[in-house]
This record gives sequence, structure tokens and C-alpha cells, in this order.
Amino acid sequence: MEAGASLMSMMVMYADESVDIRYENGAQLLLSPCGSEFMLARGSVPAEHPLQTPVRVRQRTRFTTSAYKELIITALAFRNKYASRPYLPEELTTPIHKQVPLSSVSAVNWEFLHCETNKGETIIKSEDKLTLLTLSPSGEEFFVEYACMLSQPLHQLCSTLNFLPSLSVFFCGMKCNIDMYGVLLGLSFQPEAKYQSVALLQHHSCHAVAPHWCYPLSLALRHWRARVSNPGGDGEGRSRHSKADQTLNTSDLSNEERAFLLPQALPLNCSSPHFHSWKFQDPDPKNQLDQDSPTEMVKVMWHQGVTYRILDQDVPVIEVSPGDGSVIRSHGVLSMYFIHYNLSSFIHLKFPLFTCMGSLPQITYHMNGLPPDMPGQLYSVCSVLSCASR
Repeated sequence: MEAGASLMSMMVMYADESVDIRYENGAQLLLSPCGSEFMLARGSVPAEHPLQTPVRVRQRTRFTTSAYKELIITALAFRNKYASRPYLPEELTTPIHKQVPLSSVSAVNWEFLHCETNKGETIIKSEDKLTLLTLSPSGEEFFVEYACMLSQPLHQLCSTLNFLPSLSVFFCGMKCNIDMYGVLLGLSFQPEAKYQSVALLQHHSCHAVAPHWCYPLSLALRHWRARVSNPGGDGEGRSRHSKADQTLNTSDLSNEERAFLLPQALPLNCSSPHFHSWKFQDPDPKNQLDQDSPTEMVKVMWHQGVTYRILDQDVPVIEVSPGDGSVIRSHGVLSMYFIHYNLSSFIHLKFPLFTCMGSLPQITYHMNGLPPDMPGQLYSVCSVLSCASR
């Protein structure tokens, strides 16, 4: 199966951060939770007998052959955009994404620097200007960009800085103690060593925030509310982002308290490859999402340009990013109601005028009364929500 031989129909990241990619010709690519290994089942070939067993290829990710390299680069890009820790082998990192060698890239201090784009984004920068958090105009999702050191061999991580405390990390569901403290602090294995880093872009929900992003997100949300929310209103805008607010009162933190560790890359090799599992479906190019939906616990799914995210809360929430800057989120136990936080009708206006609206425009949908498709719309609300409800 050559790179680009078939188009992707669906990309899924499961709760254990394994990746499942389906292609239009029936092929399926599975990436292990740690990212270090993959298995590819080739799609149907007209010349083959219908009952012939599909050909399956299993390889180490960083040593993949040229026939699958582009497929693996795409799979890793999807995984790293949403995973708690990226997998960044140098062999699959394109030169355009590499940055100058850095000896310490994982501890950052944040300061209240913001700038407004013509789309109303709020940008918070670290003091060294190397790490950026961009809050979307809707105030419902954010993007982070930071320099992350490339993955290193596991034996190097285990043999360095033995005098430092041991931290627990998880690989493929198996717990193992290794001396990661030095890596998390961005310390070099040797004082004179320099390590290549890569510019990493991640996409997060404001309702599922990792601790290391709570501080800069709170700064961004504080400025966002001052411009969009109604200070004298019902406080709905504040309550929707309570997790970031509860983590932090930012007014009088010292420089040390504003220093946070960034997520670091996983090791190149996995400590428990025998625990990798592969969940294959029978290849059938006629299968669509309706008949071939994932049955495992899903974390993120991409389908036809739309990103679906399941937030693990007391009541599971389905969050949809259609790609136009708006966010659609389920409401209620049965996910029959969805709230659309939509700014698209205001993009043509100068964004400061939006502050006089008092609150963010919201549209509530019910699954039994979805709006019909209209000519010229970017996506079908009915199709998107039907997929989200499933």
C-alpha cells in the first residue's frame, strides 16, 4: 500500500491514546498507545479472492519502510495533536519542523502578554516567547505551540541522573518506575549535550484542561471575558470554565509559582511491547461511519474534516469542532440537546463591536428538530450532530 494510495475516511484516538485510521479502500492502520509500533492491514485488491486473508504488516514506527512512511507521519501528527505526551522519533520528523538545538525546553514561565487578531483570538506567550497559548474567539477551545525535545531511547532515560527522585509513568497500560525527573525538567543527560527539538502544535478543550495549561488558560479566559462576557450578567461564561479558574488565582503569583513543566516526548522504545493489542475490522470499502463506528472508548475522532471529542466528566460530554471556529457541545445525560457557540455570523464585523452583545451567541439544537441544510453552508449541522449523537 503506497503512501497516498487511498484517502482517509476516519481517524480515531481511543482512551488509551492508541490510534485507529480507516481508509476508503478498506485498509486499516493501528498505532500502539506509546506510538512506538504499528500494524497495517492492507485494503481489498480486485485481483484477490474475496476470502483471502488480508495482508498485515507490523513494524517499529521509527524504522518504518518508505512504502508506509507518509501514512505513519500522518498518524503520528494526529496522535501528537491530542495525546497527553507526544511520540517524536527523529527519523519521522521533517526538517521544516525542527528547531535549533536546545538544552532546556520544558519549564516555562508565563506572563500576561496578549494580542488580538482580526478573528478575535487571545494569545498568551511565555516569558521567553517560545511557548504560545491561543484561545479561540468562542472561548471554548485553545491551541498550544511549544518546543518539545525529540524522543530519546528508553535505556538512556533509565540510566541518567540516578540521584534524582523516581517518577511513575505509564506505557501501554503497564506501570514502570524510571528516572524521568531530569527529563521533565529539561536537563541534559550531559552538561554539554544539546538536543534537537521540534515545534509541536496541540488542540485542547477548555473543559478538559491538563494542569500545565491551567495558568495560561486562566489568563486568556480572564481577558476574553472582559471583552465578551457580561460582567453584570448571570455568570454563565465564568461557570463554563470553572476548572481552569479553580486551579489558579493568578494575581499575586511569584516567578517560581508561574513556572510550569511542559509535556515531554515519550521514549523511542516501549518497555512493554508484548502488551500491545490490535483491534482490526474486516476490510470493506463499502463500510461507512454508520455501520463501522468504533466500539472502544473514544477520546478524539476525525471524520470528514470535523473533530469530535468525548470529555470524561460526571456526565460525559461530546464536543464538536466543525473547523469554522465554532464549537458544538452536548447538554444533558442522553445527549439529546446540543449548544452551538457560533461566531461565524459576526466574523465580518470588527470584533470589538462584539463586546456590546453582552454574551456569546448560542444556538440550542434538539436531535428531534435539527435545522435543514442550507445552500452555501460550510457543513451540515444535521449530519455533524447525528454523528456526534452516535
